Amino acid sequence: MKRKVIKQANQAHTITLPIDWVRKHNIDKDSEVDLKEDGKSLIINSENKIVGGKAKVDVNGFYRLNIYRHLNSLYAKGIDEIEIISEEDISSLLLKYLNQTLGYALVEQKDDKYLIKDIGGQSDQDLDEIFKRVFQMILLFYESAIKDIFGERKETLDGLRARDLEVNKFCLYLQRAINKMSYPDAIKGRALFTYSYELEKISDEIQRAWRVSIKQKTKRTEPIKKLTENSLEGLGKLFELYYQYSPKKIEEVYKIREKVRADSLKLTKFDGHTIRFIRHIVKIVEDAADLSHLTLIINEK
Repeated sequence: MKRKVIKQANQAHTITLPIDWVRKHNIDKDSEVDLKEDGKSLIINSENKIVGGKAKVDVNGFYRLNIYRHLNSLYAKGIDEIEIISEEDISSLLLKYLNQTLGYALVEQKDDKYLIKDIGGQSDQDLDEIFKRVFQMILLFYESAIKDIFGERKETLDGLRARDLEVNKFCLYLQRAINKMSYPDAIKGRALFTYSYELEKISDEIQRAWRVSIKQKTKRTEPIKKLTENSLEGLGKLFELYYQYSPKKIEEVYKIREKVRADSLKLTKFDGHTIRFIRHIVKIVEDAADLSHLTLIINEK
């Protein structure tokens, strides 16, 4: 959109702000905005929280998994109120879903209508702190997996599913927080959202490797254990790279990836399930190395 520049008597130049943007970000006469020059562009940023808005979804004829997908998308988008239409009684399904989110609650059920609202409000935590917590949760998830897989193997499929849901809940919460809160640096804000999505995929890869181990009792040789520990080290180096950026740390991430790649090629004389487990382990460090590209984008001047 274009705006006309108006020259004031004191030589200052002003433009008007789009009314939709003003309303969306709760701008009033006492609000302050942050201005940032970026080449020929001038970025105007508000630190006010974004009102998430409302949505209406008719789920008649939807498979249950499809209902989950729609709700997850609206949650991550930052929607605060969802009206769901369903001729079938889906209250138990919705309550199960709501246990996997932070803030959402079923506040009304009448005939074929269900009303979900965010009753917790957006956390005042800084986005960087939320991101850090999610990253640390995934590292802990991987550490717990290694300890169980190469230890007493006490974890059950139900227990693993609960662990995975907890991690996914916080990944979704991070995506929601990014969409509902303005970020001073637009590039870093987009990078954080991409990170949150990719970290959830890494978490899913950890869950898959752990699940294969539980169901199929995969081999636990010392070389496989070492490979898994190196994969974890690569993910840990990515965390260090994000918070203690240096070109040297990027090299460390890629060196670990190359080592895991090379060592995995030596592990061939195993059953199919163990080979599948190894592939998941390699994929985790591959994805971690790919994510270092985002850190480079953020820090390049």
